[in-house]
Amino acid sequence: MKHSPETLIGKTADLLRSLHDSILLLRNEAETLRAQLRAEDAVNPETAGVKPQINKLETLIRDCQKVEKTLVDRSTLISDAHNSAPAYDFEAVRAEIHSRLARLRATLPGSAISE
Repeated sequence: MKHSPETLIGKTADLLRSLHDSILLLRNEAETLRAQLRAEDAVNPETAGVKPQINKLETLIRDCQKVEKTLVDRSTLISDAHNSAPAYDFEAVRAEIHSRLARLRATLPGSAISE
């Protein structure tokens, strides 16, 4: 099943938006969990294993931010391509070609330009 370029651009843009929303949700959840772990560590510094978990969450948050930036960059490229790409009207192009061929035929009587 072939899709038009506009349909593919639209589907790609929708997918990028969905991915961005999911990554944003993941980052927000990680930031909330990190804040909770920091608060727990502040109340009870002897809590074992909290600092490595906080470090892992900070790494996850940085990774999410990198992915978000990449998605924004890709979304911008898709948006620019969608807004700047000319929409071709193949029927109009076909009509123009037929018109030009007809004019050529009219100027060259007996020529072998086929329809």
